[in-house]
Amino acid sequence: MKHLKNLQLKKRIADLEKQLKDAELKAIAFSTMVDIAEKEFKIPIRKKLNTKP
Repeated sequence: MKHLKNLQLKKRIADLEKQLKDAELKAIAFSTMVDIAEKEFKIPIRKKLNTKP
């Protein structure tokens, strides 16, 4: 029983690590797309820090 629980936990950890890696890659892709769009269209897309509304 304990062995089965350990296997389930290891599988869950592996699944979560894959999801994290996918999310990190997606964040990099979106950031790169924004960088390219800002450069190509010469417009600020990202909100600048310390700006007042």
